[in-house]
Amino acid sequence: MMCKRNIVFFLQQCVEQRELPSRFADVLLPMKPFSSKRKQPAAAVAAALVSLCVSRQTPAAEAVPWAGQTSLSPNEVASLLPSPALPVEKNPAHALTNSTADAALNAAREQFSLTSMPEVADRFWMISTRSLTSSTCNVNLESPELRIHRLDCRGKPSPTTLDEYLDALTPERQVVVYVHGNRMASNQVVHRSFSVYRNIIRCKEKRPMDWVIWSWPSSKQGTLIHDARRKASRTDAQGLYLAWLLRKQIKQADSTKMIGFSFGSRVITGALHSLAGGKLGGRLLPGSPTTGATVDVGLVAPAIDTYWLSEKGYHAMATKNLDRLALLYNRRDAVLKRYWLLNKVRGRVALGYTGPRSFAPRADGTELPVVARDYSSYIGLRHDELDYYTKSRHAANIMADLINDTDDIETQ
Repeated sequence: MMCKRNIVFFLQQCVEQRELPSRFADVLLPMKPFSSKRKQPAAAVAAALVSLCVSRQTPAAEAVPWAGQTSLSPNEVASLLPSPALPVEKNPAHALTNSTADAALNAAREQFSLTSMPEVADRFWMISTRSLTSSTCNVNLESPELRIHRLDCRGKPSPTTLDEYLDALTPERQVVVYVHGNRMASNQVVHRSFSVYRNIIRCKEKRPMDWVIWSWPSSKQGTLIHDARRKASRTDAQGLYLAWLLRKQIKQADSTKMIGFSFGSRVITGALHSLAGGKLGGRLLPGSPTTGATVDVGLVAPAIDTYWLSEKGYHAMATKNLDRLALLYNRRDAVLKRYWLLNKVRGRVALGYTGPRSFAPRADGTELPVVARDYSSYIGLRHDELDYYTKSRHAANIMADLINDTDDIETQ
């Protein structure tokens, strides 16, 4: 048990360094007592906060910005499919406690990502389709009314127009489109995307970028399995919307990169497939197909079929617009292991679970370069985006190399 003096020292370090060390995950648990055994540590943390604020003459809300954030339950951070009751050999209650601690720790890290964003040369945008229809047959592919906001480095939005966004893109800046996963409410998107952004730029950044957040309707709805099936049915419409934007964007930007997690990966590959003239849900993007766009893509735990990017796959034409692919997967992912439940077809497996299998060639007929890494030894059974970046620096390095067009990671 940590005494008051040690907790005060820990909190001082957090405030001064603007960083939450991962080894102090157990400190967050006492803030949310689950039984009588938690009362004494909770009192110690409360006393430590008071002592810290008095000694520094600082309001508690300012000293510890995560304190006012509503704690998330493990179900709030689950995504895609219901996380099963996983067997633990020794102490099942301990596994639940660790899961709750990880959820609280991730929430705290995301809050820090927003409150401690430095002044940088990068620009931030958010493009939302949450107000648009998710019915593929009703998607407006002539002029969809995308909602576009310019964000400051603290995440404060300012409405803007599509023309202003496109005119702001210049060849001097990289354009990085980030697409989040399932069960992400609109008020969580900026926090999550800034967490990913900060982990990546800590590695290296050679030139300024436009960090673009693609916000799609993925808030929690209903029971877990029905929610996952509902969101999977929306990805075709989102792919069409994103393909429509990419067609205009690649004319303005010299280089486009894309990063997606879970269902967000499905949106990205569907968009590149549609851009090249492929069908999504029976719909084609109006106008001439675009190939050879040379987009570099990073997929984290992609919730797409293993062979969708093969020559006869559902997203086969996506590789016609790909230049390089970075694939981060987990062979122990308990959620993607049950991927077949989406369509109730046994034998269907996710690319984020199996790793690379087969890919169609690029537009020039050459083989697609793929950087692939299995993170099962770092993450274990969890299906959590931030785990890839916080439990190992490899993921951030791979994404940084992808964005900066470097080849420090060996291609597999």
